[in-house]
Amino acid sequence: MARPFPYTYYACDCFDNKVTGVSTKRASTQPQSPEDEDERTFDPKNPRSNYSLYPLEHLLYCEDCLQVRCARCVVEETIAWYCPSCLFEVPSSVVKSDGNRCTRNCYNCPVCMAPMTVSSLEDPTDPSASGGPWILACPYCHWSTAETGIEFEKHTGITAQLSRIANGGKLIPTSKERDKQRERQKELENSKSRNGMLSGSEDSPTADSNKGDGPPSHDDLFSNLSAFYKQQLAAQTPSNPFSPHDINFSSPSSFSRIMNLYSSTTSKKQKREKPTPMREAASVLEGLTIHDASVDAVAIERIKQSGWSSTLSPSQKLAQSTPNMRFDNELRPVATLLHTKCGKRCRSCRHILSKPENKITSTRYKIKLLALHHIPRLSLRHLANPSTNPVPPASAPTFNYNELKSGIPTHFLLHLSNPIFEPIKVTLATPQITPGKIQSRVTILCPQFDVGANTDVWDDALGSSLDPIRHQGGSGGIEAGKIWDRGRNWTSVVIEIVPGFLRDPLAEEGVDDLDEDEDILEIPIFVRLEFEADVNAEDRGLSDSRGERAAREKREEAFWTVVAVGRIAEV
Repeated sequence: MARPFPYTYYACDCFDNKVTGVSTKRASTQPQSPEDEDERTFDPKNPRSNYSLYPLEHLLYCEDCLQVRCARCVVEETIAWYCPSCLFEVPSSVVKSDGNRCTRNCYNCPVCMAPMTVSSLEDPTDPSASGGPWILACPYCHWSTAETGIEFEKHTGITAQLSRIANGGKLIPTSKERDKQRERQKELENSKSRNGMLSGSEDSPTADSNKGDGPPSHDDLFSNLSAFYKQQLAAQTPSNPFSPHDINFSSPSSFSRIMNLYSSTTSKKQKREKPTPMREAASVLEGLTIHDASVDAVAIERIKQSGWSSTLSPSQKLAQSTPNMRFDNELRPVATLLHTKCGKRCRSCRHILSKPENKITSTRYKIKLLALHHIPRLSLRHLANPSTNPVPPASAPTFNYNELKSGIPTHFLLHLSNPIFEPIKVTLATPQITPGKIQSRVTILCPQFDVGANTDVWDDALGSSLDPIRHQGGSGGIEAGKIWDRGRNWTSVVIEIVPGFLRDPLAEEGVDDLDEDEDILEIPIFVRLEFEADVNAEDRGLSDSRGERAAREKREEAFWTVVAVGRIAEV
């Protein structure tokens, strides 16, 4: 959605310094040549300018670099992790192991992703009710874990209970129980193979096909495959102590291998045997997944009966921790994702630009260097009648910024307010002809002026170096080289704009082909500031206590702005 006219955008030169050609610097740095500065003019119609223009409220300011910083000029750092549901702060040491999820009773609905609540299945009006069993229910779409056969014995410790319960109420064995079950199955198969009761080899894919308890689950296959590869990596023979399977760099064999690679004391290298390549899993007990065509046939029949509405969407599949889910009866509650409180640093000097408080429930910031507290704000408005009154009466018709008349000179007031506590000297510069297909003529009648410091209102009432000036135009109209109005920390100057034509007046045919928003009148304005500031503003209190005057230096800042006046109407 476009912003209402007029509005002002500030340019950040991080995307291409050669195009913008602006740099905020101290006066002590080496200045650039005037010829280079004149050649580098900011073009708001350039497609690359869309990535460098921001409202003043969206920019930060680095006090060390003395430059405006946009979203690409900063580096974010995580300060704290917390759950948005229970507002519990999670230590950074367990975030990775917990999968960036809340391990308390915070879960989201797998259908609509709304927060779920713990509810009891018993009637609350029954005095003999004990309070259980419990389920997770969604208050919005009314989905609950009862639809997948999951019930809890207690209303606390939902994560621990859910990790032990599969869909349908079946218990999920732990890793130790899986290891014991795997060892028992291996011993049973070895005994059968010795007695000649098992057909095929141990590594045959059909070795586990005759079991009557159905195909193993995904967790069982993953546990078997993990145990298989751990056993392969742990294999170490005395004849081959430098096995490439040994990836534990803290073992003695790893140190010996590294020392032999860089040792030159022995002239004869040790003869090494070629290591045995790691074999792949060959049975279900080793993690081999055997394709079962009957499972696909059952899934196809269910889609024919229930339709596509019973299948899961891609977002629902990605939210589930178990892969290869297809239907809605396989859904499980999704643990709430953790949120972070982040601080921002300057990408160049690593200076802190913003840092929130560590307390999760607090929305305050310890440090927040906004550009609007360091950079003057520019605004534009129409000058109704320069010869009488700058403020139009209530009965006067409002100016339509969406229908600027081509070829007719129109006067506007450019208002500049100073947010810092030092008076500044401002120099404005703009191309005489605006860039783009539609060429408009722009003239700033007073390009150099002073703006007072942002002092207290009482200081302005008692007396100021800049006397208030009201309506410099008077009955004689606008005068070049003079400001229009001035206040405590703001100054207004007149800018004359002659909007260009959408088509050539001498052409007999229709309007030329224009790009999108090409009829918007945008004026690039280069702003240069000069002011004096303390060298070490943070040590001002220490200097005053010693009776010494704080050292001051002259500083210069410069930046590009783009003022969008309005939309040119067709004649």
